[in-house]
This record gives sequence, C-alpha cells and structure tokens, in this order.
Amino acid sequence: MSGVYAPRGADGRFPNLDVLRGIAVCAILPVNIVVMGTVDDREGLLYPSRWNLDRILWCVEQLLFEGPARGLFTLLFGAGMALMLKSAEGDQPQIGVIDAWARRCVVLLGMGVTQFAVFMWPGEILWTYGIAGLFLLAFRPCRPRTLCVAAAVLLLGLSGLRAYDTNKTVQVYASAPAAAAAKAEGRPLSEAQEAALKAVQSAHEALYPNPSNTAEQIEQRTHLRSLIAWSANGWVWRHLSTWSWPGVVECLSFMLIGIALYRTGLLTGAAATKTYVLVAVIGYGFGLSVRVANLAWMARTGFELDPNRLAPAISVLRSFLYEPARLGVTMGHLAIITLLFKSGALGGAKVLRALGRTSLTTYTLQSLLTSLLFYGCGLVGAMSFTRLMATSVAIWVVSGAVALLWLQRFSMGPAEWLIRALSYGRSKIKAS
Repeated sequence: MSGVYAPRGADGRFPNLDVLRGIAVCAILPVNIVVMGTVDDREGLLYPSRWNLDRILWCVEQLLFEGPARGLFTLLFGAGMALMLKSAEGDQPQIGVIDAWARRCVVLLGMGVTQFAVFMWPGEILWTYGIAGLFLLAFRPCRPRTLCVAAAVLLLGLSGLRAYDTNKTVQVYASAPAAAAAKAEGRPLSEAQEAALKAVQSAHEALYPNPSNTAEQIEQRTHLRSLIAWSANGWVWRHLSTWSWPGVVECLSFMLIGIALYRTGLLTGAAATKTYVLVAVIGYGFGLSVRVANLAWMARTGFELDPNRLAPAISVLRSFLYEPARLGVTMGHLAIITLLFKSGALGGAKVLRALGRTSLTTYTLQSLLTSLLFYGCGLVGAMSFTRLMATSVAIWVVSGAVALLWLQRFSMGPAEWLIRALSYGRSKIKAS
C-alpha cells in the first residue's frame, strides 16, 4: 500500500488529485448551466433538430460531460474521505477524525440548503453528498475489493430501477398511437389512453413550447419572490422526494469506488503507466460505445419522441446501461488526465491544481455567477446551447483567476476554510 502515498508534492498534497478535482469541478458547469440558463426541455436547442453547432456541442456534452463529470467529482469525494480518515487506521487510531467527518457531512447539508436558498441552484449536489457521506462511514474499514463489490451491487440495483421506471414510461408512450386512432374514430377512451395522450402531448409541448408558457417561466425566474419559490420547489423535488434516494445510492456507489481507487494508488498517480492505458482503453471502449449507440438511436427520430417508432426493449436496455457506461467514461477520463499530467503534457497544471484546491469555493462561485447572469441580468432562456457553452468557458477563466489570486495569500479557499472550521473547530486560515 505504500504506493498510495506517492507521489506527493512539497506541500504534502497529491498533485494528481488536485488536477483531477480541478477538471471535474469545471466539467460539471457545462452540464449544470443548461438547467440554470434554459426553460422548458429544449436546452437552448431548436426543433426540428438539425446538425448545427448547437447540436454538435450538445452531443459532445452528452458523450463526455453529462454524468462522467459528476462521476469524477464523486469519486474524488470518496478519496477525500479515505485521505481524511487515514489517521483513524492502524494500531493507534485517532477516532476524533471520524467525528469531524460526520460534522463535515452535516455542514455539507447546510451548504446544500444555501445553494438553493441563496444562489437559486436547486440542482446542487452537496446535500446528496452529505447524506451519502454519512452512509460512507459504514464502509470505512473495507478493502478495495469489498468496496468495489458493494459499489457493483448498488449500481446493479440502481440500473434495474432505472430500467423498471423506463419500462413503465415507455409502455404509456407506446399505447398513444392506438389511443389517438380511437379518439379520431370517436370511440370512448379509457383512463389509461387519456393518460397516454396527455403524456405524449406534454413531451411534445416541452420541445415546441407555447410562447406564452415560455414567457411565464422566464417571468417566474427573473423576479425574486417567484424565483425563490421555483428554486425551493425544484430543490424539494430533487432532494426530499422518494426519487432523491436513487441519487444518494448513485453517489454512494461512486464514492466507494473512489476510496478503492485511492487505496490502490490509481487516483494519486502511483499506478503504472500501462495500468492507466488499460483503464482508458476499457473505460472509453465500453462507455463511449454505449453512449454513441444511444445518441445514434435518438438521432433516428431527430431527438424527439415518436410513439410510432418506440422499441420498449431497446429503451429499457438504454436505461439499464446508463450507469455502467457513465462509470466507463468516468474511468477513461481519470486515466487519460492522469497520463497527461504524469507525462508533463499539462505542464505544472498550476491553474487546474488551484481550482482543485478550491473546488468547493469554485463550485459556489459558479452558482453565484450563473445566478447573477441568468436571473439578475434576465438572460434565462435567452441563450442557445453554443452560447451556454461559451459562457461556461468564460466562467472557467474567471474561476481560475480567482483561485490563483486567492491561493497567493491563503492556503485554502473560503468555502474550504468554513467547512474545516466547522468540522474541526479551527478558526484561522493559514497564510501560504
């Protein structure tokens, strides 16, 4: 296990972890900004679909960012626990750090509430991390193999649940053509047929929204009182409903894998080069193949719902393979980034390492900037997908500059200081 601790930087940190964390927190933004900056389900895209820059960038985001960005960040959260609780292992364990970890998770719950209540970001992940982090304590002493088996069981169950839910939805959509034919012939419709027509109509309206409905949504999210209500309702649905628990399971499974990868040295850059090459080939080979096939299947109908062309078995399989494919691409990202950093292709990666050291602060800054931009400046619903991605890049630049400037004076970001102070009871930021 000695490889787990090398290579470290002069400051005792793992440079590879900081680089990975910096890339992960940046990669999350292009996914989140779509929810922050758009209304309806169009994501800044036009329908009927055509292969313009918007659609091409959307496909790139779906292949490389949606899911894997969150996955990489979650792996690193698990590694952070293993690193933080290292002193609780051995012949003379320091049990106090376990209490600190529990307090840290509770603080994350509070930070999650702050994200939706102050920054109006109902899709925040910190609340879910806080809950999953508490469950993570039960797996602290497990070996890497046990952690991976537990994660596999959780992901298998989650994939089954996704497939089951998709099957129910697809069966509703699949019955719509017969219901529409019955309605056209003037025959009475059953309750199930009425529900099927309504579901298809709702999906159609999401892609072709009524201008007045769109204007109403924009109005809601550009006035403080209604904006707070929108954010609170969205947050409650995502984090306090029954369907919030699959999100906890998803995070917990990736955190378990993160602990295993940390303890084997894969996350810290200590593994052999050939190991990273193998992980990249297998991860990308499987994950990207599934995701490309998924996009190809969607493209056959112009990325729209066509009840006449539904294939229930394929729809269920696509849902079942979502988590395995997401994990595959996440592992591919991890391996390629590590190889690039180890080879010197990223240079010293000073900006990425600074972003990694201030990842929680950067995440909060992203929420603040997007809230001001879309809600304060009234730009919600006004940007195409390409403009949303360009805005993400601009925020990356601002975030990197802020991280570098802050770390010239302090050893950690303000959000990192706050969570450490509340977890350990420390009240000072050490000068770097």
